[in-house]
This record gives sequence, structure tokens and C-alpha cells, in this order.
Amino acid sequence: MGGAYWAPPVAERRELTGGQRQTLLITAVAGHGIKHMMNAAFSVLLPELKMGLELTNTQVGVLSTSRFFAGGLANFPAGYIADRFTSLRAIVLGLSIAGIGVTYFLAGITTAFWIVTLWTSLMVVSISLWHPAAIGSLSRQFTSNRGLAISLHGTGGSVGEAVGPLVAGGLLTIFTWQFIFQGAIIPALILGFFIWIVLRRVPADISQATSFAEYLLGVRELLSNPRLLLVLFFTGGFAGAQSAMYTFLPIYLREDVALESGTVGVFLFLLNIPGLASQPAMGYLSDRWGRKAVIAPAMAALGICYLLLGVVPEGASLIATILAAGLFFYPMMALFLAAASDLAPSDVQSTTVSLVFGVATLVGALAPFAAGRIADVYSLQWTFFFCAALVLATVAVAIVTRWERPRDPALAI
Repeated sequence: MGGAYWAPPVAERRELTGGQRQTLLITAVAGHGIKHMMNAAFSVLLPELKMGLELTNTQVGVLSTSRFFAGGLANFPAGYIADRFTSLRAIVLGLSIAGIGVTYFLAGITTAFWIVTLWTSLMVVSISLWHPAAIGSLSRQFTSNRGLAISLHGTGGSVGEAVGPLVAGGLLTIFTWQFIFQGAIIPALILGFFIWIVLRRVPADISQATSFAEYLLGVRELLSNPRLLLVLFFTGGFAGAQSAMYTFLPIYLREDVALESGTVGVFLFLLNIPGLASQPAMGYLSDRWGRKAVIAPAMAALGICYLLLGVVPEGASLIATILAAGLFFYPMMALFLAAASDLAPSDVQSTTVSLVFGVATLVGALAPFAAGRIADVYSLQWTFFFCAALVLATVAVAIVTRWERPRDPALAI
């Protein structure tokens, strides 16, 4: 690269107008909902794909592991691109949505296990483009109420996670899973184009990007921060359990509980509904009380819910446990993101987001494979005990670890 391109100016956050910030927030929240709706639909379609391709639980675990591993690797360059080329935000976010539809289509026209695994893994790569660009911008523009802004963004995702299974379950009563995969390309291309049209009118929120050398220095300083490493540790424990749970809960409901596809979608809808209220509430409380004061008890409650899923009988008890788990299932990630963003300067906010999601997806990549082996050797219910062990072990470390509380409560974890 030429010297003029890599000159070392100091990045400065550009304040957007009130209308521009509102457009950014609304579009980010809505787009996040769309992304998660398409992602959550895959969970309901997965049991049908498993039966259609005659896969074992271990193969399902391999498929999910490949998806999370690909997403984890993709997060790191996605974070760099979002921080280094902020002017490309509209293009990146539009391509993220469009790419999900394209990979859905490609996965729907093949029946070979490894080819389907490839396309569904590239689907997660496309998904990974969203978070660094969107959350990085929100974090820079809403510094005083970062937890709330990121939680609102997460709430949009929770809406998508709730609606996606219902849509997929309803479509499965009419169409085959292959037809749904193939048809996803049309709305994805339209919505991706619309997001690009809207966001291209919102200017980049960093006036001048950092040099590559300064960028690497910022990343090195981030990784040497023990408090950030603690946030990443929490994220890993949570994400491993979440990925295994979301892989095998619908299969457990479909095979062991013997629910129809549409009813499985309703149960996954119930898993997401409580988070619509708890996520912004937890984000607001973490802004006021500190991140740690909310994260630790919420993680403990989630671990107990996972444990109960392995022992409660079918019926009302199972529904109540799923609803209780839903209070924490998705809101936790917004808290991890806010806690990590508190520790980062404005010019590496997207990279910080990519670190959190990178760790989440890489650790999450290992858990479905392990859970799949556990399900084949023991039973699907044992995957819930595995998830509970991951979360509760993380909480145990939190209990015995002393953290200094900074003077600014907004920076507390």
C-alpha cells in the first residue's frame, strides 16, 4: 500500500445529527431482526434437513460445528473492515442480508452432506458481517447509554428469533424444506438492497480511519486487558451452551417429545418472547448498576434453567422452563458486547465486537459436536446437562474471581 493511504491520522468520532442517529438505530434494529429471523428459521428446518438427508446426531453436530467455526473466523476480518472502512457500512450490512439468502438457495439445491455443510457455513460467514459494522456504529454514537442501545439492537434480533421459527414452521405445513431454502433468496436480495439504500444516507461516524499500525496497536492493547479477557471468558462459556442448546433443543422436541414442525416453531417462539422485555431492561440496569451486577446472577439463572430442561416432564413444566430460560437466552450477549465495548476506544469498537462474536462462535463451534456425541451415546436430554455444566462452571469462576470496580459505573463489569 502507498504511504499516503496508510498515513497515521488519529481517528475521531463524528457526531451524527439526531435524525441520522435515529435512522441508524432503527435500521440496525430492524435489520438485525431480519437477519435473526432467517437464522432462526434454520433451527426449525434443521430437523427436516436431518431426516431428508438421513443424518446422525453426530453429523448434525459436525454441521453446526462447521457453521460456528466459519462464523468465528469470519468475525475477525469483519471487525477490521468495519473499523477501517466505515464508509462501507451500508454495503457491508446490505450484503450481509443478501448473502444469507444466496447461501440458503445454494444449500437447498444439493443433497450431499458436505456440500450442504459448506453452504450453511458460508451462510454464517454472511451473518457474521452484520454485528461488527452495526454494533460498532451504535457503540460510538450512544456512549452514555451504550448498554440500552446495544440491548435494543439485540431486542430486534430477539424479535427475529421469535418470528423465524413460526414462519418456518408455518411454511413447512405447505412446502418442503428444499423449496423454503431455495425461496429465501428473493426476500433476502430485496431487503439487503433496501438496507443499503437507507444507510448510504447516513455518513460514516468516524471522521478519519486509523492507520494500519495504529489499528494493530489498539488490538494488541485490547488483548492485553485482563478485564476484556474476562468478558471473553464469560462469552465463551455462554456461547458454547447456547449453540449446543439451539442445535439440539428443536431435535429433542421433534424426535423425543414427538411434536410437529409447526409446534416446534411455537416452542422456539416461546424461548424468545421473554427476552423482548428482559433484554432492554437488563441493558438499562447494567448501565446503572454495572455489567457484573447483572451478568453473574443472570448466567447462574440460565444454567439452572438448562439443568431443569433435562429433568422436567413434557407439558406445562417444559413450557414454563423454556419461558424462564428465554429471559436470559439472548439478552446475555448484549451485556457481553456492552461490557467489552466499555473497554475499547472508538476506532476499534467494531473490532471489539468481532472479538466477542469471534470467541462466541469459535467456542460455540466445539460445543455442538460434543453435544452430538453425548446425544448419540446417552440421550438428547444429556445435551441439556452438558449446557448447564458449561454455564455453571463459568459462573463458578466469576464467583471466586475478584474484579475491581472502576469509578465510572458505566465501565463496570
